Amino acid sequence: MLGLPTGITNTSYQWQPNFVGDSVLKMWLRNNVDVFAHRWGDSSGNDHNANQSDGSLQADISGGGLEFDGSSHHYDIEPIVCSAEEGFTITMVIDPDAVDNRTLLGIDSASEFVDIMSSKKIRIKIDGTARTLEYSGAQFVVGEKFVLTIVRKSGAHGELFVYKNGVKLTPTSSQANPGAISFSTLGSRGTDRFFDGHIYEALVYDREDVTDNDLVRIHNYLINKHNI
Repeated sequence: MLGLPTGITNTSYQWQPNFVGDSVLKMWLRNNVDVFAHRWGDSSGNDHNANQSDGSLQADISGGGLEFDGSSHHYDIEPIVCSAEEGFTITMVIDPDAVDNRTLLGIDSASEFVDIMSSKKIRIKIDGTARTLEYSGAQFVVGEKFVLTIVRKSGAHGELFVYKNGVKLTPTSSQANPGAISFSTLGSRGTDRFFDGHIYEALVYDREDVTDNDLVRIHNYLINKHNI
């Protein structure tokens, strides 16, 4: 049995995130697999490795992932390109030490990035246009380990959704952007807004929508694996 029905927790770890399909899993920075201070290898098979040759800019290995200092640590990634009207799903297991404009993925400039803007806001800038998903209460808490998932649905509208620990959050207003976006940095948008805290695992899917059932499986896999 490769997968689990909706709502059933994955305790055996038989199901793996790459079962969704090699055509859509573009990057998998897998916890405790091929992780070094200078390089976190991509387990998807697509060579989107996270690399940093400068020792002063390298994060510390911690908990099978990387701990970023919030002031300089970041990594370069072979670009992951999501075309206009193409769906994408970003899922990360993080434990932030700060939530004030901290970038998860970027392109080494201010034109495209995904960041935690505050404890109540996720900001996604796509093709130069920013969209902010705001929530009525604090969701992204310093010192809390959680699974954060950002979904952009394919199609002309490009609706944006955020999940925390597998639960879809309800924003104060809906947001959408169907434009093209690329990711080529981990932990910064360029030379600022450095991520502060732990990134324990990171996955990026694109080219088509991840089904609701597969999204449940991804969340269950990570929640159980990381004891969340």
